[in-house]
Amino acid sequence: MGDLSAHFSRQELACRCCGQLKLDSRLLDGLEALRALAGVPVIVHAGYRCERHNAEVGGVPHSEHTRGLAADIHLPGVTLQQMYELAVEVRQFEGGGIGVYDGGFLHVDVRDRRARWARVSGKYVGIGELVREPELVTEGVREEGLP
Repeated sequence: MGDLSAHFSRQELACRCCGQLKLDSRLLDGLEALRALAGVPVIVHAGYRCERHNAEVGGVPHSEHTRGLAADIHLPGVTLQQMYELAVEVRQFEGGGIGVYDGGFLHVDVRDRRARWARVSGKYVGIGELVREPELVTEGVREEGLP
């Protein structure tokens, strides 16, 4: 049980160094939608980061984490490919950012434009280096890119 929503707490999403929290409600809604879709808990590795903490962990300048728009997550017992396929089905993330990492986790965010990437051995590369784009998106089973 969470104190921010049904399944997420302030402690999970607050900055690990100072406890401060900025959180866009769309991110919380997206995390809840992902949990419902996956049927398993969403483990949050990082949510909001203050500028200092973001720099300490090697985050990119102006990261969505520093604006309360992003979370690094994984779904226990779910492959990276499956996590990616589930994340693109979540309305809040489909139009935002989804990054896949060779450490077995996803970055999801609610930025105002679509972005996809992978990070392999510390280098940013195309998403196809780690996962395949889903051929079909459920919800009326429509092909990618079609209305």
